[in-house]
Amino acid sequence: MTALASTTAAIMVGAALLEALLPWPARFRPGTAVPLLTRLGQKVYRPDGTPRQQSQAGLLALLVVWVPCAAGLWAVRNLSLSEPLFDLLFLLLMLESRPLRELAHATRSLATQETLPLARLQSAPWLKRETGKLSAMGLAKAVTESCALRLVGQWAGPLLGFALAGVQGALLWRLVQLMNQSWSRKDPAFDHFGRAASAFYQGLNASVILLLALPLLASRLKQAAQLLRSGALWPYPAMGMLLTLLVDKCRIRLGGPRYYQGTLQRWPILGSGDDPDGESPRKVLNILQGIGWGWLMLALLVTVAGLVHG
Repeated sequence: MTALASTTAAIMVGAALLEALLPWPARFRPGTAVPLLTRLGQKVYRPDGTPRQQSQAGLLALLVVWVPCAAGLWAVRNLSLSEPLFDLLFLLLMLESRPLRELAHATRSLATQETLPLARLQSAPWLKRETGKLSAMGLAKAVTESCALRLVGQWAGPLLGFALAGVQGALLWRLVQLMNQSWSRKDPAFDHFGRAASAFYQGLNASVILLLALPLLASRLKQAAQLLRSGALWPYPAMGMLLTLLVDKCRIRLGGPRYYQGTLQRWPILGSGDDPDGESPRKVLNILQGIGWGWLMLALLVTVAGLVHG
């Protein structure tokens, strides 16, 4: 049991289980760093610079944030009395799916005509788009998209990063997700500055999305090509493909027009089912986390088999 507890698979399962059960205080979640990173970006993005200069500044800012954090993590881990315990606690800190489940639950309860203003207020911190004019259906659609996107970056991504490169991999994944969120290209001010973080984030996500999409794709082999072509029209193709598989399974529609910073943007419509409702965010989260837990259990089973026969 001691040997099993120190394995990568056991640490991942333990951290995911603790994150799902423990009411982690909001002030200790990595998401609280978003306002700080946004202010950092506003100070250095050089609004008078050329697009090339702004892109270079964004790449430099990414390195300035990542390198000291990685060096500090390496130093602290070397001083820890138990590296497996340190890895477990650090990975627990990097995961952040519980707030998404709370958001999905609140949307299901509040996305009615009577409580719609409160639902808009509750979801506003989680959405980049303007929420003031969203209908109950529009709010459910926005929250569903946001929950799927954020679960990939805040839960599945750090777990895969840890599996590939330990705590440094989990840190890299989560920091890039936070910087992409803070310097979102949906904000015109960060259109060029956030390009490096966005490209890096989309590249990292491709492998996670592949793992999450494989079980969904396996039962849709006949229409796989059509679904993937439809998802590729999304501004972020890898995420669009995953959303397409999800909406096909849930029989709903996502995408369509939305306002960012007062500017109307028309995004492709994914799916041909019904409009989403208050249950849709919870359904999408359950599907994605169910797939994630399936991969975690498979990794643990393979690890146990290796120890038994090793």
